[in-house]
Amino acid sequence: MYEIDFPTTNFDLFVDVGLSHNAPHTLEVLRNNGNAFVIGVEPHPGNCESVRSLNLPRFNLIEAGAYDGEGDNTLSLNMMHPDPGTSSFLEPTGELLNQGSGYSISEKVSVKLVTLESILDVVPWERVSRFDLKTDTQGFDYKALKGLGHYINRVQDLQIESTTHGQYEKACTKEELFSFLNQHMRMVRDDQFENAWFTKK
Repeated sequence: MYEIDFPTTNFDLFVDVGLSHNAPHTLEVLRNNGNAFVIGVEPHPGNCESVRSLNLPRFNLIEAGAYDGEGDNTLSLNMMHPDPGTSSFLEPTGELLNQGSGYSISEKVSVKLVTLESILDVVPWERVSRFDLKTDTQGFDYKALKGLGHYINRVQDLQIESTTHGQYEKACTKEELFSFLNQHMRMVRDDQFENAWFTKK
């Protein structure tokens, strides 16, 4: 299903869900860890084109959205202007649309959905020294994380977008996210703004 050219020697796996247009977390990981291999998961076609233009080493891009495996495997993505990083499968609210100079939906596009479990099934785990994960999906993190399946127990360190400040309709709440994650991981830090960090129990 996935053609991924994994390293032939031991490596540290980082999965970056929600790259935006410039993949800042991926760039930081690749810069700071010469042993890292990154799988990026991004649904926005324009963002994917921008990330591909970076020609990153030790990196594989999967153009799709991450979900929990329930229901249809395609979904409409709201492509936002002026910041494509705010694009979401969820409908934006006035909290986002009235921010600053104003945000708007420039286009709606149907994109493929995949579970993180299906991606991780092809990983050569015998060569993986550690597995870290970051999700930033504009209110869709809960569904993306549920799609990990049993692999959630392999995650060493996790960074999530814990809230979207009411900017998207039907976004998962911080309480939902934390209740789910606390079953599997231990919280390290919540910045009380929009990010939280967990580690393996």
